Amino acid sequence: MHYFKSSSIVSVLGLVGILLMPGQSKAEGTHFLVEPYSGIVFNQGLSAENAVGMESGALLGIGGKLKGFPPRFYLYFRASQTFFGNDEVFSQRSNSIGCVKRSYTAVLGGLRVVIPLFWHMRMNLEVGGGSFFSQNKYSEPGYNVQYPEDLIVVEFGAGLNWRFYEWLSVGLMYDYTFVAEDEHGDMIATILDEDSNGSELGWSRLVVTLGFHF
Repeated sequence: MHYFKSSSIVSVLGLVGILLMPGQSKAEGTHFLVEPYSGIVFNQGLSAENAVGMESGALLGIGGKLKGFPPRFYLYFRASQTFFGNDEVFSQRSNSIGCVKRSYTAVLGGLRVVIPLFWHMRMNLEVGGGSFFSQNKYSEPGYNVQYPEDLIVVEFGAGLNWRFYEWLSVGLMYDYTFVAEDEHGDMIATILDEDSNGSELGWSRLVVTLGFHF
């Protein structure tokens, strides 16, 4: 009787282990990717303002692989929203405290290369471009300004991805995005004298991704 009980317990534990163990990531079985993500963004080139914001978005990809060649290639489309919130800054021009609020909507596309490393680990490399649509607000005693701005940008990214199942993965991505056009200057940056140090406007982001593969 004890033997049968022990065998049953071992069988149940074995079955649970099989169900919980990540399945083999059969890369050749999927061609579509839906990847929501969220994380933090660092504002670079605007030194007097809050450097950290929050971003959420999603990536849609379609791709495949060449026979006998391990990496996979995805053409992707990415849309996201970034908020930097209300930020109190000191304006030397007016010798007063002002408030800056910025938000960005990104619409980008490009190429992702997925390189198998070992077991379920993958490396992602990305290059793309598109537009940043920004909303900018600045206020101080007796003065308020609000304006939109459209920026043509280029992005480069790299990250790691763990393929739990054929249909599910979790990853960590780092991207750097910079303005590709001749920047004519930013009104708030001029008010705060941020554009006098020659810094180039850019954003770096670190996000957690959840990938659904079809």
